[in-house]
Amino acid sequence: MRVLLFYLSGLIIVNTLSAQEVLINEGSNWLYYDLGDEPYQQNSTKWYELTYSDIDWSSGDAQLGYGDGDENTVIGDTVLTAYFRKKIDLADVSIYEGLQLELTYDDGAVIYLNGVEIARVNMPPGPIGYGTLAFNGSDNAKEVIYLPNSLISGDNLIAVEVHQRSAVSSDLSFDLKLISIPNLRVIRGPYLQSGSENSMTIKWRTSQPTISELAYGTDMNLLTHIVTNLVSTTEHEIRVINLEPSSRYFYEINGTDGSLVERDQDLFFWTSPTVTSRVPVQAWILGDCGTGNNNARAVRDAYYAYPGFANRDMILFLGDNAYSSGTDVEYQTAIFENMYEDALKNTVSWSCLGNHDGISANSSTQSGPYYDIFTFPSMGESGGVPSGTEAYYSFNYANVHFISLDSYESDRSVGGSMFTWCEADLQNSTADWIVAFWHHPAYSKGSHDSDRESALIQMRENFLPLLENYGVDLVLSGHSHSYERSYFLNGHYGDSDSFNPMEETVGTNGHGDGRPEGDGAYVKALANPTGAVYITTGSAGQKSGGTLDHEAMFLSLNELGSCALEIFGGTLKVKFIRETGLVQDSFIIEKDLGCTLNAPCDDGDICTTDDHLNSQCQCIGSPIVNVPANLVVGTENNPLKGTYKASQIIEVSGSVTTEIGQLTTLIAPVVSLEPTFSVPVSSTFVVMQVGCGN
Repeated sequence: MRVLLFYLSGLIIVNTLSAQEVLINEGSNWLYYDLGDEPYQQNSTKWYELTYSDIDWSSGDAQLGYGDGDENTVIGDTVLTAYFRKKIDLADVSIYEGLQLELTYDDGAVIYLNGVEIARVNMPPGPIGYGTLAFNGSDNAKEVIYLPNSLISGDNLIAVEVHQRSAVSSDLSFDLKLISIPNLRVIRGPYLQSGSENSMTIKWRTSQPTISELAYGTDMNLLTHIVTNLVSTTEHEIRVINLEPSSRYFYEINGTDGSLVERDQDLFFWTSPTVTSRVPVQAWILGDCGTGNNNARAVRDAYYAYPGFANRDMILFLGDNAYSSGTDVEYQTAIFENMYEDALKNTVSWSCLGNHDGISANSSTQSGPYYDIFTFPSMGESGGVPSGTEAYYSFNYANVHFISLDSYESDRSVGGSMFTWCEADLQNSTADWIVAFWHHPAYSKGSHDSDRESALIQMRENFLPLLENYGVDLVLSGHSHSYERSYFLNGHYGDSDSFNPMEETVGTNGHGDGRPEGDGAYVKALANPTGAVYITTGSAGQKSGGTLDHEAMFLSLNELGSCALEIFGGTLKVKFIRETGLVQDSFIIEKDLGCTLNAPCDDGDICTTDDHLNSQCQCIGSPIVNVPANLVVGTENNPLKGTYKASQIIEVSGSVTTEIGQLTTLIAPVVSLEPTFSVPVSSTFVVMQVGCGN
């Protein structure tokens, strides 16, 4: 094994800011030493100390190394170890709480700051020399390392030595990025809660107390609406109201000293469509995802690669979101850190309480980490009948009514508070579809047995008759770490052996696979709207087997995965997506909604016209044609009123105003407004950053 020594030298002046800073970027210039031995000691000064003279070292831009073909600087290929040095000059390091190092290496590395070792990657313990070999091979491996701040004001030296795993290794790689972690920063979130047609709740946590301020608007470059809470806190929650349905709003988060999370193309939220809208609805369903491990990340990545990911409207957590006790620390690693944060900042998440969440939470007092982290609509803020508790609640999204129940701690009895509320909520819902979810499944022979465990039995015997009486379409649960999907059921309230497919399935193909290409989609007739599919999907973080032989289940799998729910008009689809990306199960429910073919509707898409209902009760429109790529609106159009569209850019030029008392809408991916543009107080002006192509 050969050891290669890199040394990065040179002075870099970095301006300190309260936000996160890149102190050394990838691809930076480094001094390096590749002469086949360890750099000589200068009196008592070693190569990784600040005062060491590196005047005779070579220099080059990272990535440095040889053998892979991706190097910016190729170094000697006959060495065993390489050592790096780089100086940075910092005016004030007191504003930093920690450091984040992003190391690219092949095969092992030791990192020093100002002469002190701060990290060791893939290397043995004890003294390190030129001939010390790395453990196993790590071709172009990346390691992210978090450390406390040990920088000093003034000159600082970063030094790194990279070691080969053997004398015949064919390649070597090195790059390093150093990022400061500020004292005041967002350490959780932002994430979205309790969305509705005209409101949204945004939550986040900061490392130190500060004010809560959220700026938002429909144009990312014009976040003109600001909501502020001047009470300093680390737990931030802002509810934005008076929003328009089916609208996208960009946002940014500010603290006492300015921006904490800057505006960005993927920092936004969508308000819900109106309850009468029959537009596409997509949900990502995660059951028992709280392992915080690579299983959960593999399931996540598979859904991120799924074509429906970009159009998701919500995330449904089915409980046991953080193992093993639902503590705040466990939630951080299982949900918010290196897990779902990229989706949570622009997708509303909903949940039900699992037994592991419930270890540290109390439903009767609505206290504990689960209830601190989530904010649910206990007073009907998102549609549905007020429940008076966040333990169970409901919400509307377009033509779908969702009901979340607490199967762990709340009273599960007929006539109890949860049952009484659920009945009132069902009675008052006029939605086309009803989806219910809770943690403990009505049917399972996985790692939990619905024939033996009281919570599962009580939910089946007490709540299924109620839900089926009001036409529930889909029930989602977790708890068992497997995937089990039922036939099209109605009236099965006993144990597995009592299941009678002739009497307890619905329709001629209710005992089939529910697939158009197989036995046919399940069908709910207008005159007899019975039938529901029950899914146990608790393998988003682990799989735990079981007999998996429940008689009411069409399919039972001991596999990792999550579910994608898609509803459009009178069609409901569910897919089980493995951690490999394979869709291993799917089914469709077709429901007769009594729609009039070709009746006018609103598909929620501003880039279509002639919206009408098709045979599946889906509202569809024809794309608008003859939209110019670029549109210049000037004084000759003054005053503006109505709608202006372009597929690329709208430029408003000159002293232009909108007409008094009228609505003016500009629709284009990019909208440019000159400072002389004005909007009278009595006018309404809307910018929608979307494209309507030809």
